[in-house]
Amino acid sequence: MRNVIGLSLIVALSSIAIGCASSGTPVTPVQLADTEATIRSAESAGAFERAPDLLQKSRQALSAAQQASGKGDHVVARKRLLETTTYAEAARVRAQAEQKKGEAAMVRQQADEIEAKAKALQKQLQVP
Repeated sequence: MRNVIGLSLIVALSSIAIGCASSGTPVTPVQLADTEATIRSAESAGAFERAPDLLQKSRQALSAAQQASGKGDHVVARKRLLETTTYAEAARVRAQAEQKKGEAAMVRQQADEIEAKAKALQKQLQVP
């Protein structure tokens, strides 16, 4: 009987140890802060207006990471933090690309206006 109880206790403790080991190391406050900073960087780049879908996905992934971390599921929390960072970086890059497109269109318009003025001036100079 002692052997059965001892064996049961060993199996139970092993299961708990394996469960704890498989949950990985906890997500640190620094990792959370870095991830939140990545989201803020995307916001600063204009993701609110230019990439709201990606920004929303990054926030949802961050929330999932925080929930998983709170439940002690650190492996899932780390995966969700990676997902958060990926979406936030994509939002930042898309926002910057859209901004550059807008700037390029404005420069193109200015160039067209200057070219039109140059042609008008050239025409004026050709008239005797």
